[in-house]
Amino acid sequence: MAKPKISWDRSMFARASRLLAPTLALLILFSASDVSAQFEGRTYAITDARLVTLNGPIIETGTIVLRGGLIEALGADVDAPADAVLIDGTGLTVYPGFIDAFSQTGLALPDRDEREHAGNIADQLATEYFDPATDDLAELRKQGLTSALIARSDGVFGGKAVLVNLMGNDVPSMTVKAPVVQVMGYQGQNDYPGTLMAVVAYQRQTLIDASYHDLLQNRYGEAPRSMVRPPADPNLEALVPVAKGEAPVMGIVQIENDFKRLRSLAGEYNLNYWIAGAIEAYRVPNLIQEAGVPVLVSLDFPSTNEVTGYQFDRAFKNLTKEEKEELDARDKAAIQSNPASVYQAGVPFALGTGGMSNMSDFLKNLRLAVEAGLPADEALNALTINPATIFGVDAVLGTLEPGKIANLTVASGDVFTDGEAWIAHVFVDGMKDTFEKPKPPSTGGGGVVGGVWDVTLSIMGESAEGTLTLTQEGETVTGELSADGNSIEFEGTYTEGTLEMTGSIPEMGGVTLTATIEGDDMTGSLSLGPIGTADFTGKRKPGDERDERGAGK
Repeated sequence: MAKPKISWDRSMFARASRLLAPTLALLILFSASDVSAQFEGRTYAITDARLVTLNGPIIETGTIVLRGGLIEALGADVDAPADAVLIDGTGLTVYPGFIDAFSQTGLALPDRDEREHAGNIADQLATEYFDPATDDLAELRKQGLTSALIARSDGVFGGKAVLVNLMGNDVPSMTVKAPVVQVMGYQGQNDYPGTLMAVVAYQRQTLIDASYHDLLQNRYGEAPRSMVRPPADPNLEALVPVAKGEAPVMGIVQIENDFKRLRSLAGEYNLNYWIAGAIEAYRVPNLIQEAGVPVLVSLDFPSTNEVTGYQFDRAFKNLTKEEKEELDARDKAAIQSNPASVYQAGVPFALGTGGMSNMSDFLKNLRLAVEAGLPADEALNALTINPATIFGVDAVLGTLEPGKIANLTVASGDVFTDGEAWIAHVFVDGMKDTFEKPKPPSTGGGGVVGGVWDVTLSIMGESAEGTLTLTQEGETVTGELSADGNSIEFEGTYTEGTLEMTGSIPEMGGVTLTATIEGDDMTGSLSLGPIGTADFTGKRKPGDERDERGAGK
């Protein structure tokens, strides 16, 4: 997606804050660098909502107050403060913010040939390559996710996973806990270890090396005379607590045999371990139960032809079409029942997006998991209190309680069972992101929207003028919203009278433009993440712009 071309004078922003002049109000809309300063003190009150606290009974009709990035109060008898921005919660359910328990979202890694040797990078935080401005974070928020455990999956000892909130200006302000856990995987490297056999050998040797390194360091610390000083090795030193069994290591496993390899290694070296990914856990339920360790289950459901046993079940059997379809249906049902099988094993578990390429599949796959046997209340626990407890952050996340971080997921309808339900808002560190109800799939046909539009925006009680230039090719529309030489670029679709486009503002994330169009008149809104929502109206300029920028012309 094209990036906005923005260059702002901070002094202009300061004058806007003091004077609230209409023209400079639009600069507030576009400015990214001072978002947190401008809205740090904003107070919200969601009234008349259903509050699922997970720390007591459900409050069927109540109010929750957020101030300064924390939950200030909640309950059936709580009054909204006079200074709060009011949100009507009628028909809405407020949950503790959903946690993505295993994710690679936001990692902007170098090309594989240009990466550092990833056999052992245990001393490296995953957030070293985390991009807080990526559009993917907005898509996760749209799925109700407010924080995520970020973990690299490309190394053998792949560094330290970090828990981050999914909205903010930079990595330090978004970090909730760093590190959370060491990461270990089974992916071969460009050089040694390049094969699965080499990876397994490398894991064992590295754990031995870490123990020996610790031994030498301790001996030298006790009696440095007459002993060659052992060299420093930050990556081995980072693994010493793992080798001693004092700190957990998160093993990223996918296929059935990875579980067996991880269990064997853990038994041999007395490791304290977690399991992550686990997309074939349903094939080894007894192993999961016997291990009794936390499992971070990815909702990235594989295709039936990607799972262990697919070829064996179908090879040399001369199956009919109907028999093949029956096997495919059986395997698909088993894949979707994977989270339920982990729940039934009775181990601590949480849900994540690990490996998922299309984040919009998350809620859909969550509902499929519930349909396949995962109780809805356990699915909620697996997105909230379970990961918070596993990660050691249950004092600040996982339930709705005064004093905890103001991470909230606000849904219209039951997102665990109802395909028509959607995420209406999320709050991350008290900052709000709002989403429109998803439109049904288009049947095609939308008319002509291209042209140059004069728009008037209403923001923070003031109005400002701008220009929206749209170019249409069929249903695909690209555009640019401009004012005072500054602009945001958008792309999206126009179908059945509705224009939907997305763009981004650096350090703030995604911006959504939604509008309805009748002839040369436009009415719409901009969803601006932590800033809120700006309404606007537009009038297409007369002349030949419409012809030149029309559908496919």
